[in-house]
Amino acid sequence: MRPVPTRPPPYLPCRHYARVLTPTQCRRAVELGEGVLEGRGDLHGGAAPSSVRDSAVGWIGRTDATEWLFERLAAVVERANRHYRLDLDGFEEDLQYTSYDRAGAHYDWHQDGLDGEVGRRKLSVVVQLSEPTDYRGGDLELFGEAGEVGPAAALSRRRRGSALVFPAFEFHRVTPVRAGVRRSLVAWIGGPPFR
Repeated sequence: MRPVPTRPPPYLPCRHYARVLTPTQCRRAVELGEGVLEGRGDLHGGAAPSSVRDSAVGWIGRTDATEWLFERLAAVVERANRHYRLDLDGFEEDLQYTSYDRAGAHYDWHQDGLDGEVGRRKLSVVVQLSEPTDYRGGDLELFGEAGEVGPAAALSRRRRGSALVFPAFEFHRVTPVRAGVRRSLVAWIGGPPFR
């Protein structure tokens, strides 16, 4: 039996997991996402100005045909939450498929949740569906990490099928795509509001 820690582990803004989805599963997720694309992304409460967000989005609901995807993401959330130790209820929203489909497509600094209508979001999960060579730019960055993520870690985060898990209150962005298309899958795991 492992001893109980006397103090909490050091806080890390994100957890990185390689090979959450296989290349075949990534292709299946892209097919699902491309089939539900519905227009440019918005912000809660209305349309997003293109200066804040420019990406195409669609929503993948939980069905018999998509259960495999929710199960894969639930497994990585369980692993990540061993670190964060948050009170979680599970998926409360459909998965967001996002395509940064043109030069300049981006999403400026934002939080996925903390209060208001997204206040139940506790963890964000971003799965990389594109190959690193499919696009230039389009880096997912967390506030406070600038200059701290070395080239090897940055490349690892871009690998197809990898996932970043982080608290939904962490500020993050996707830098402008310079060429190609960046495709990702975003999930939010809900729970009781923070006290």
